[in-house]
Amino acid sequence: WQTSWGLSTRSLGGLFLTHGDDNGLILPPKIASIQVVIMPIVKSGSDASAVLTYCRDLQEALTNAGIRTRVDDREEPSVGRRFNEWEVKGVPCRFEVGQKEVSDRTVTIVRRDTGEKVTVTRAAMLVQTQRLLDDIQKALYHRAKKFLDENTREAASYEEFKTIMSTTRGFIRAFWCEEASCEAVIKEETKASTRCLPLNAPEEKALCVHCGKPATHRWLFAQAY
Repeated sequence: WQTSWGLSTRSLGGLFLTHGDDNGLILPPKIASIQVVIMPIVKSGSDASAVLTYCRDLQEALTNAGIRTRVDDREEPSVGRRFNEWEVKGVPCRFEVGQKEVSDRTVTIVRRDTGEKVTVTRAAMLVQTQRLLDDIQKALYHRAKKFLDENTREAASYEEFKTIMSTTRGFIRAFWCEEASCEAVIKEETKASTRCLPLNAPEEKALCVHCGKPATHRWLFAQAY
């Protein structure tokens, strides 16, 4: 069997809309093809080879631990523009490594989701990175879940349904008889249609929010864009 309703494009679109910000994409670490990008920062007159060697050492340690890592050792464009490039691409963590980090045996880590910057020792780098990736994954989930919960409302009557859909909109949880003709009227009058039936929706005995016929599940309604 195969589907032809655009699952891949819709999944990506939902990902971008849910986790993106004004600076670009924010990828959850579990699905990011690159979880850490290491940025060598080499100033004029400093020892570039020492910085790059240190970066490769960090990359090897991270890769051996199963963390997907890339060293951006390009000379062009500028470091600032490359920072921006990886922000737009949504890489969860950025490592900044200059001569100071090499001398101090440290690494500066920047989170993509919050912009928070922290400097850790080389010895603590691996544990701290794994912890940060876990924190980012959880933070993105909880932020998205909070937004979903705050924008999902229940309608006990059709008048309440219409009021919600004409003001705050978002998702509406309401009983529906599961008849296409009933949904067609709802869509005509409110521009809302069923989006899905939650997997954990319990079976209940109730009446359809629109026509009053028997209904067994609360469906999610919303307007399509």
